[in-house]
Amino acid sequence: MAFSKITRIILYLVAGISLLVVLFFYIAPKTVGNYDELELRVIEARNPVDMSPVAPLPAVDTTEQDSTAVEATEDVVEIAVPVMADNSDVNLKEIFSGWEYLVYCRIDIALIWAYILILITLIASIIFPLISVLTNPKGLLRLGAVLVGAAILVVISYLMSNDTPLDIIGYSGTGNSDPGTLKMIDTVLFVTYILFGMAFASILYAIVSKAFE
Repeated sequence: MAFSKITRIILYLVAGISLLVVLFFYIAPKTVGNYDELELRVIEARNPVDMSPVAPLPAVDTTEQDSTAVEATEDVVEIAVPVMADNSDVNLKEIFSGWEYLVYCRIDIALIWAYILILITLIASIIFPLISVLTNPKGLLRLGAVLVGAAILVVISYLMSNDTPLDIIGYSGTGNSDPGTLKMIDTVLFVTYILFGMAFASILYAIVSKAFE
């Protein structure tokens, strides 16, 4: 009984955090006004314009074409030419407030939580069936069913994913051009959505079934 209560608490906790992460991912950008301004600030910080003068232009020697040859030398002029300086290692926390930084990094936050969900799923799909097998050898069939279900879930998510590059302003890394990386990220996201849907459905089922007891 105690073990069942702990499992239910963990399920509620995971579902609640997942709901918060999803809401934060879609709603948070609206709280900072124009989200494009954050991306422009990052681009400006990573590629500042250097307006320092360049090397002076060489002197120009001109000669008057009349009866008297006159040599004149124009003044040397220094011209400031905008140069894009590479500063890709800029600390984003220095140009954003705490909330703006979280909003800008919301994709990373969602991916980290997705990895945590996958880890929790793997642990649950291995540890819980092992406990059942140790207490009841017939539970080995359940273990096989869980493993098969996890494999089917991953396969379905992989088939639903694609390797289309994302339109990310200011990002030029290889992570957005490698088809394998894009396919893996999309698979993880679909696994996350499916697990969240299953957790939410199980919670609703538990509440409704308890209400009609």
